[in-house]
Amino acid sequence: MGAQDNLTNVLAVMLGVAVGAGRSDLVALAGLSAAVAEAVSMGGVLYTSTRAANNHDLRVEGDLSDSVGRLTATQSGLTTFGAALVGGLVPLAPFVFLPLPLAVVVSVAISVAALFTLGSWTGRISGAVWWRDGLRLLLVAGVAAVSAAAVGMFLSVD
Repeated sequence: MGAQDNLTNVLAVMLGVAVGAGRSDLVALAGLSAAVAEAVSMGGVLYTSTRAANNHDLRVEGDLSDSVGRLTATQSGLTTFGAALVGGLVPLAPFVFLPLPLAVVVSVAISVAALFTLGSWTGRISGAVWWRDGLRLLLVAGVAAVSAAAVGMFLSVD
């Protein structure tokens, strides 16, 4: 979930800044800032929610002995942080090596592939129709990306 969310957010930020400012350095600054902030935030949220759930279960059930395979709050937070950070770096990677116009195209292409793969994987795990979940995630990410690009066009800076 962290990888999907941060990949979508950073892709959208990257498109908005690329369209609005047209500068690779600003895309990199905004995208990396968003990727790190979102990863820390998501890791913290998962830590807090897992800790609360574990504490609730302990209070209600008296122990967590039936929680084999359950992540601790720290494990949950760190796993989510790592997945979100990696997901957020996917759309930014092309900007390290390519000029802005080509970097945008490559970034969108690898992000689409990664989002479809993550959505499909989630569908397989949950027993849903894998390709539908892949397309569903692409639709959500597409709306976010197009919305951010529209903001960039509307608020374009020179």
